[in-house]
Amino acid sequence: MAEDTKAIDSEGSIIVENGSLKKDDSGQINIPLQEDDRSDIKEIQEEFVKKPKKSPLQKILIGVVFLLLLFIIVGAILYFLGFFKPEEKEVIQEIPQEKIVQETPKEEYKFDIKDINSKKLNEELSFLTNKNLNQEKNEEAERLANEKRILEEEKRKEEEALKAHEDTLEKERIALEEKKSALEREKAELEALREEALKIKEELLNKQTQNENSVEPEQVSNDNVEVKQNDTDEMISNSKKNVNLSEDGFLKFINVAKIKGPLYKKYLDKVTAINPNILLCRDDKNRIEIYYGPFKDENERRELLDKLLSNKFDQAYELEFTKDEFNRRCNY
Repeated sequence: MAEDTKAIDSEGSIIVENGSLKKDDSGQINIPLQEDDRSDIKEIQEEFVKKPKKSPLQKILIGVVFLLLLFIIVGAILYFLGFFKPEEKEVIQEIPQEKIVQETPKEEYKFDIKDINSKKLNEELSFLTNKNLNQEKNEEAERLANEKRILEEEKRKEEEALKAHEDTLEKERIALEEKKSALEREKAELEALREEALKIKEELLNKQTQNENSVEPEQVSNDNVEVKQNDTDEMISNSKKNVNLSEDGFLKFINVAKIKGPLYKKYLDKVTAINPNILLCRDDKNRIEIYYGPFKDENERRELLDKLLSNKFDQAYELEFTKDEFNRRCNY
């Protein structure tokens, strides 16, 4: 099969000569091709030769752009020519017409001093003067009355405040006198109780002496001696308590009650009926206090407290004193 010669030039053409590649003077390369290769190259050459076609959408866009540019150019030309400016309306100014008014001459009143009623004029002047004077007097009187009323009100308030202060002082004085009287009564009652205790002590000592000297005491006197002996033992125990007070730092007591008013013998007898070893002391407010103690045994104090509570002495409680506190409250 004969071989043709084609060449590929600068425009895409192919030169083949006798199945061998040759290069001509213009720099072209000759490539030997077969029959099948020729058909392929021909198709490639046709693709290169074909020009790309524009789509309809691109054509529409280009047309719209040109149309917009045309409108813009036309509008700019009309604007500069003054097509869009509003028409100026001529304003007609009306000239105001002056109205000429003719003034009518007024009749002049000629004043004559003879026309004045001097008597009436004097009366009116006098009335106005008296009226002003009366008004000033009324205002002055009203001002003085207001000042007087204010002074009386202040004086009344001061008197009320002074009276209230005096009433308060009088009440305080009466309260102090009543307190003083109550203290004097309590003092007298304590003195009476103390004298009575001294008398009982003397009687007990005398009876004890008589009982020691007598060989066969009567039964009744023995009973009395037994009761009085208890009181004597109370006094002795109190003296022993004072001795113990100097030895111990804290002493144990039972507070039976605080007496805010006078101490009655009936109440004292009720307390001594439970246990005769009582102490009469006073607190910081000079009120009478009834104590049991001092106790060495805590169980003994607890038993006596339970006994007091069971006998409706609900205010009884345990407490402890130092030596100085005990002397200050009870050894006065």
